[in-house]
Amino acid sequence: MAVQLAVADDFDSSETRAPARPGAATRPRRIPRHTGVVLAHSVAEVVDCLGGWIFDRTLAGCETIVFTPSPRDTRALAILGAKTADYGDIPGVPGWCDGFGVLAVSAEMYAADQLAGEAVGARRSDGTSRTYLWGERPGAGSGPEFAVITPHQVSLAGQAFKRQALTAAGLPVDRTSAAELLWSEPGTR
Repeated sequence: MAVQLAVADDFDSSETRAPARPGAATRPRRIPRHTGVVLAHSVAEVVDCLGGWIFDRTLAGCETIVFTPSPRDTRALAILGAKTADYGDIPGVPGWCDGFGVLAVSAEMYAADQLAGEAVGARRSDGTSRTYLWGERPGAGSGPEFAVITPHQVSLAGQAFKRQALTAAGLPVDRTSAAELLWSEPGTR
């Protein structure tokens, strides 16, 4: 019996294997660690818009690194299981994010920041990487490719942890939704 992960659509089929037959000789296998990167203006923005998605990815065994300018109180992201890093530490070279399975960029940051825009553009041209915009609806400058709304149904555990993270970030908890929206390209859900 195969196990379906909460964020199974973030994995390529080459990263999953069928379970071994009962009684078959088993040997230790290296399980790939699926890493995603989130680019945002603030910790509060990430928790509010993607908190449940990040928690569900963590629960599924994925690693998420959130880059924000001068991250201060990152306790809210730690509650969700995300690692944090300073946006200023991103190397300003093309292809810096090629090794990551998922890139999720704030639509506002995509429109305003050259490094974020270039990272998204490079991943879109390769056609094999999962790239999302989130937050406010992407503007006309993002092109028709980001017209597909990809809702993530947040698990009950994700909703509970997101409420705690919202509290830690100083945001009202009554805004919690069972779904979070990401905009993606056709065919890359």
